Amino acid sequence: MTKRQRYGDGKFNLSQFTPKPHRRGPYSKKDKEARRIEIHKFHFDYGYSARKIEEITKIRRNTINSDLNYWYSKIVENNNILDPEIAISISLERLEAQYTRLREQYDKADSQQEKNALERLMLDVNSKVINTNHRLAESTIKTMDSVTNRLNDWLEKDRSKIRYMTLFDKIRVSSKAHEKIKMIINEDQKKGDYY
Repeated sequence: MTKRQRYGDGKFNLSQFTPKPHRRGPYSKKDKEARRIEIHKFHFDYGYSARKIEEITKIRRNTINSDLNYWYSKIVENNNILDPEIAISISLERLEAQYTRLREQYDKADSQQEKNALERLMLDVNSKVINTNHRLAESTIKTMDSVTNRLNDWLEKDRSKIRYMTLFDKIRVSSKAHEKIKMIINEDQKKGDYY
């Protein structure tokens, strides 16, 4: 680059040295929705990172991360999870998107052989969804047990007279003991006096 190209008419030209700007907002509501759908497709369908999506779309990474946070919060909200395992929820989202694509291909398939192959793939995806849901349930149980144990440890150290039980506790007792336990819990709840 010559001195004349660098400085032009005696003035420094920064535009030659600065990278081209990324696409910037503000986005209209319609554009924002379209952008979010595009980012959802790249991240959940193709598994691309925010960095890769930035390379492809030229959208700023902060915007991409903001949109991904939006989608993660939607996943959590739609699954009604109190303490979600985000990775498991994301796996479910990807599997459901994959199943939808396979179903669309199945509807367009011409030969029975192609339909049979797609049915096997759809069955495989459904099996993975069931397995992932099972993992999510196990994770929820473990989280509740862990929280309850920590709370009870803290209450014991604080010399409190109350303790918590999870709904997932399973103890083998006689039918007589079962009735006594139910009666004790009912009486305790009616009194409302735990101290």
